[in-house]
Amino acid sequence: MAKILLVDFTQADKDRLVSEKYDVDLRQTGWMTGLDNPLDLPGDSEVVFYQIGGETAAGRPELHAEIRETLAERVREGMRIVCFVGSGETSRLTNIVGPVDGLQVLERARADAVVFNPRAIFHVPFERFRSHISKAFRLLPETFGDGVWEKESSVNGKFEVLAKTTDGAPVAMFVRKGKGYLLLLPSFGSKNVDIVDLILKDKVPFTSEIPAEAPAGWLEGDDYVFPEFKALVAKRDEEKRKFEEILADYERQIKVMKTGGQEEFHHLLDGEGAALKKAVVNAFRYLGWGRVVDVDQYWKNTIRNKEEDAWVIDPADMPVEAGLRKGELVIVVARGGKNWAADDECALLQKYKGRRMQEFDNTRMKAVLVGNYFSAAEAKSRPNPFSAAQVEEARKDGNGLLTSYELFRAIKAEKEKRITKDGIRDQIKLKTGLITFDI
Repeated sequence: MAKILLVDFTQADKDRLVSEKYDVDLRQTGWMTGLDNPLDLPGDSEVVFYQIGGETAAGRPELHAEIRETLAERVREGMRIVCFVGSGETSRLTNIVGPVDGLQVLERARADAVVFNPRAIFHVPFERFRSHISKAFRLLPETFGDGVWEKESSVNGKFEVLAKTTDGAPVAMFVRKGKGYLLLLPSFGSKNVDIVDLILKDKVPFTSEIPAEAPAGWLEGDDYVFPEFKALVAKRDEEKRKFEEILADYERQIKVMKTGGQEEFHHLLDGEGAALKKAVVNAFRYLGWGRVVDVDQYWKNTIRNKEEDAWVIDPADMPVEAGLRKGELVIVVARGGKNWAADDECALLQKYKGRRMQEFDNTRMKAVLVGNYFSAAEAKSRPNPFSAAQVEEARKDGNGLLTSYELFRAIKAEKEKRITKDGIRDQIKLKTGLITFDI
């Protein structure tokens, strides 16, 4: 319970609140006691209820002025003060609460001429106790027109007028000061303590601000939903979680398949240089040839010109050296570019084949150029990159010209069960000139 201080209330008022289990202390000002003693305010007080009125020791306008700055600072730090203004002496108010821009206790207003701000935080207590207003005083020199309930102050920020006379003079105000607040009310006489009890019991907020606009979907929060709705939402969320796990697993499998297979075959369509050569070697191995030798790797420890890119050797059970001399050999050259195949590149087939025949003393050889030409274009829109003369020369020499896209199409067809690996290998071994597949 917050520490509560009553100032210039009676012992009976304190006893009433203590009986309600409030932690209450009581102090009297010199205006009530007639003594010139300092006003001792407890340091732990968080809320002060100050009742101004009753018999006074007149002619003492500076009484307790020494505490107003201290108390004003405590308000700025968060203390809240509620004043019931039942006296026309301005000093009795400002000497306690500190200076407030324009604040004066002026002439008394008729209680039956008080109207209330319908949106004010104190509207309900006003309506309940309006018949008990015993004294109301004008608190500012200016008046406010119909519908005007606020005033901007360069010193204290915005005032909210809680009640005013019919001619517009404020008689109740809310004033923000730093983190704390002043609530200035008319006097309700003996009912002041009832209003204190109402404020504490019903927790009337000490704020003039309208609550912030609620975020979207607030009605679906735990505080506002029935258990069956909450259970259905939880079931939906669980199913969503399971579905997201399934999707994540598919994404993982797609990634593995792409990096482990699909992506390598795509290099038949977009690769050049080493990337294309690696993709061609991978494709020939996929087709099930017994032994596909990467020439660069085979001769990596030998100083010599590494001319062709791969050897495809049949049968597979022979050592490479024996296969080169006694087996059937397909010499593979991989080339690519953004234009037509060059005559020089096609001529490499017979050139390399002739050298390997002489080197390995083996005439059972065929050379195949796998070309990724027009590589900047989409694969299916590319024209045949080999000229008629190049095709005819390859046919006469018993060699083959094969686009990498045609090789990719054949592999895709095999995965779709429209052709076998054996069928693809046979066509590569047997066809000369321009190699296309019957798929």
